[in-house]
Amino acid sequence: MSHISTAVEYALHTLLYIIDLPEEAAAPSSKDLATLRALPVKFMAGVMTKLNKAGIIVATEGMRGGIRLARPAEDISFYDVVVAVDGQKALFDCRNVRHACPLYGQTPPAWATSGVCGIHAVMLEADARMKDVLKARTLRDMADQAAKRVPSEFRAETRMWLENQAQTRRQRSHMPQDILKSAKVPEIQGCQK
Repeated sequence: MSHISTAVEYALHTLLYIIDLPEEAAAPSSKDLATLRALPVKFMAGVMTKLNKAGIIVATEGMRGGIRLARPAEDISFYDVVVAVDGQKALFDCRNVRHACPLYGQTPPAWATSGVCGIHAVMLEADARMKDVLKARTLRDMADQAAKRVPSEFRAETRMWLENQAQTRRQRSHMPQDILKSAKVPEIQGCQK
């Protein structure tokens, strides 16, 4: 089992879509982002709720609502996202197995149990280094790196798709129920992970 959940990976990938969202652009909903990532809406809504509670995004309801970053991308670290989605947890959970050796008898000798276990010490160092790396990388770093790899046409197509989804959502809020039931959600063209 991995230490950092798949939900963190999806959260980071999904945040890429809203990092450079212009103020005047309609913000995507959890449903829009779930569709774009080919995920269940309930799963995405749960991830977005955690990010909202952590102050990473602002999620507003209603036809003009949507999801936006709560602060600049350069002020949100990977560590912030990991903690928001997975919570604070240690890399290693020491079980003090050095205490349990049948050769010690009822009471282990002091030399075997005093101080921090050497294995635990290495794990504590690894945990600290991992946190340092995650704290040093920001959503802005991720967006800048992605911008070098992802063609600008695809980024524009994605932005247009999200805008169309938001417009469709607004239009649907004004439609009579019988028309709304027969309306179809447009499919994503050429979307790749």
